[in-house]
Amino acid sequence: MISIERKEGEKWEGTVQVPLTEGVVKYHYVVLAKTHRYEARIADRSINVQGLPDGAKVYVQDSFRSPKPATLATSCFSRAVFGKGKTSKTLETQNPEVEHAKITWSPNGKSDSDGVTVRFALFAPRMDAGHSVWVQGKPAAMGSFSDSSKIKMANIGSQVFIAQVEVPRSEFPFEYKYVIVDSILIGSVKQDEAFNYYNPVFKAAGVAIPVSGIKTRDSTGIGEFLDIKKMADWCVRSGLQLVQILPINDSGEDPSPYSACSAFALHPIYVQPKSVCSYYSSKFGVDMSGPLGWAQSLVDKLNGNWKIDYPKILYEKKKILDGIFDAVGKEKILSDKDFTDWIEKNSKWLKVYAAFKVQMEKEKGFNNKWFDCTTWSKRVTEAENIVNSNGPDYDHVVRVYFTQYHLHCQLKEASEYAEGLGVALKGDLPIGVTRCSQDVWAEPNLFKLDRNAGAPGDPEQNWGFPPYNWDQMHRDGCSWWRRRLTHMEQYFHAYRIDHVLGFFRMWEIPKSGGGGRYEPNGGLRENGLRNLRAIQTASNMMICGEDLGNVPPEVGPVLLELGILGLKIQRWCDGKTWDYGYLTVAASSCHDCSPCRLWWNENWGEAERFYHEFIGQGNMPGGPPDWISQKIIKMHAESSAMWTINPIQDYLDMWENMRSQNPKSDMINRPGSTDGCWIWRCHKRMEDLIDNSKFNDFVKNMLKGAKRGEVY
Repeated sequence: MISIERKEGEKWEGTVQVPLTEGVVKYHYVVLAKTHRYEARIADRSINVQGLPDGAKVYVQDSFRSPKPATLATSCFSRAVFGKGKTSKTLETQNPEVEHAKITWSPNGKSDSDGVTVRFALFAPRMDAGHSVWVQGKPAAMGSFSDSSKIKMANIGSQVFIAQVEVPRSEFPFEYKYVIVDSILIGSVKQDEAFNYYNPVFKAAGVAIPVSGIKTRDSTGIGEFLDIKKMADWCVRSGLQLVQILPINDSGEDPSPYSACSAFALHPIYVQPKSVCSYYSSKFGVDMSGPLGWAQSLVDKLNGNWKIDYPKILYEKKKILDGIFDAVGKEKILSDKDFTDWIEKNSKWLKVYAAFKVQMEKEKGFNNKWFDCTTWSKRVTEAENIVNSNGPDYDHVVRVYFTQYHLHCQLKEASEYAEGLGVALKGDLPIGVTRCSQDVWAEPNLFKLDRNAGAPGDPEQNWGFPPYNWDQMHRDGCSWWRRRLTHMEQYFHAYRIDHVLGFFRMWEIPKSGGGGRYEPNGGLRENGLRNLRAIQTASNMMICGEDLGNVPPEVGPVLLELGILGLKIQRWCDGKTWDYGYLTVAASSCHDCSPCRLWWNENWGEAERFYHEFIGQGNMPGGPPDWISQKIIKMHAESSAMWTINPIQDYLDMWENMRSQNPKSDMINRPGSTDGCWIWRCHKRMEDLIDNSKFNDFVKNMLKGAKRGEVY
C-alpha cells in the first residue's frame, strides 16, 4: 500500500516506481480512517506499461469511484437494461484497433520526442444500446473540436472506454470533452459541456413474481421458464425493466423454493413439455405428435386451476418427460452433440447431482431435508460408479441429464429474450441449502453438520439447514461459491441475497439440543466484508441484500461500501420513501408478507396511521379503493431509491377491474405456517395483460413521470 498526500482542495498526489516487467499494473484506492473504505472494484483500474522505454514517466489523473456509479457497470445494466443483449456480443475488444490501444503507447509504433502520448480512459456505465463514446479537443490531433475529427473510444470491458492520441508539448494544457454518439443515427446524443445542468441519477422499476405464479395460455398448471418471455413482453409495454423471481433450484417434493436439494440443478417442474417435443421433432425429425398431444392435454387439464397443485403437477411432469425420453430413445438423445457437449461442460456438478438423485430414491425414509445425506449407504466417492455408462443406473442417470439440459435451454432462452428487450432477470440466493442436498453430500466439510441455522426469539426458530463453515470455504478461495454464482450468471443479471445478515453472523443451534447463539459473536464488519467480497467478485451480477428486521449497525455501511443494494418495505420502516438511500430497492411488499390491499384490511390501526401521515385527511376508506393503491405505488416510483420492485399483485391492485376477487388469495407465503403456502397463481393471464394497453400506459406514464428508466 502506497501513501498519497493531499495537495490542494480534493486533489491528492503520489509517486511510485514500477518495473517494466510488470506488464499490466492493476491498482485501486482506499481511504484509511477508523475503517478502510475501498473504492468500488467492479471496474478495475490498470496501466499497461508494455512498450514504455526505461525511465518513462506516466502521469495518471483519477477520480475516486463511489459504489453508486459502479453498480451501473454490473451485467444488470451492461447486458440488459442499457445493453439490451448487445454489449456482450459486440464488445469492441474484438477490434484490432483496441488491441493496438491496449498494447502500444505510441501510435503506429512511432515516437515523437516533442509529443506526449495522452491516453483517455472514461468509466461510462450509463449508456444506451447502440451508442458509442468519442473524445474531441482543442489540439489539432483531436480535431480542434470539430465533430468530423473526433476520436472514437474503445470499450475494453466493464464499461471502461479508451482512446489515445499524440499531442505536441506546445499545445499543453488543452481542453477536451466527451461525446456520446448514436451509432445508427450518427448524431450527438450527449456532450460533456461546461455549463451547469441537472443530471439526475438513473432510477428504474421492476416487478416481482415467482416463476410458478406466472400464467399464460401454454402453462401446465404452473408458471414455466418459457413463460418469463411473456413476462418480459409485459414489462416493455409497462415501462418496467426487471423481473424478480424466487429460487428455482430443484427442491424435490417440497414446494418451498427455499428447500433446494441442489444449488446448481434446476427444478423439473418448470420445464415446458411442448418445447421439449418441438426440440426433437425439428432437430431429428422424430414424430412427436403423440407426446405433443399428451402435453396439450395436460395444459387443458391443469391450466384452469386458480392455485398450484404441486404434487399433481410434479407427478405429471415427471411422467411426460419419461414419455418423451422413451419416444425419442436414449441412443438418439445421446447422439445430440449439443447435449453431450453440455454434459461435459457441466460435469463437475451434473454427475454428482445425477448420482445424488439416483441414490436419493434408494434411501426411502431418509431423503427429506431434515436428514443428513452423509449417513447414506453410499458416499459421494462412489458417484463415478453410479453414473458409469456400463452401470445398472445409467438409464436413470441419462434421464436426469436430459431433464436438466432442457431446463437449461429453456431458462437460457427466456433470459436472453428478456435481455434483448432491455429487461433484466433477477434471481434469489437462499441463505442455506438443506441437509439432504447434493452440496452437503459432495462437500460436507463446507457445512457445520452438528448445528442448525435459525433465528433467536420466543420461540426460537430452527430452520433445519446447516450453517456454512466459512473458515473452510475461504481455504480454497470460496470455490463452491464461485462455481455456484458463475453457474447462476448464465441466466441472471442480478440476484437477491436472502437474509444477508447471515454473511455477517448466523444464529446457530446445536443439533443435539439446547439454545442457540450467534457465530461469530464479534467482528461483524470484518466478517461481512470478507464473506460478501468473496461472492461479489465471483460474478458481475448486481447484488441486492435482504436486510430487513433487527439488523446490527455494522451491516448498512458494509453494503454501501461494496455497492450492494439494501431493501426497504415501506410499512416496516418510517415510510418516508423520499429519504431512502440511492443504493436501495424500494418495495411495497414482498412474498413473505401480505400484499398492500390485504395488509390494509388486516392491520387497520397501522393502515390508519399510514393513511393520515402519508395519503390524506378525514376518515380512512376501507377496501382500500384503487386510488390508495395508486398512491402507494407512486410513492415508491418517486422514491430516491435506484430500484422500485413491487409484487405484481400491488401493481394490479391500482385498477379496480384488475384486482383479484379476494385479497387473501394473493398471499404467496405465510412464514411460520405451511397452510396455503407456495400455491399462488396470478389471476390474470400474461397475454391479457400484454393486450391491456390502457392499464399498461397508465403504469408506464406513472413511471415516466417519476423519471424512471431514463438513460440520460
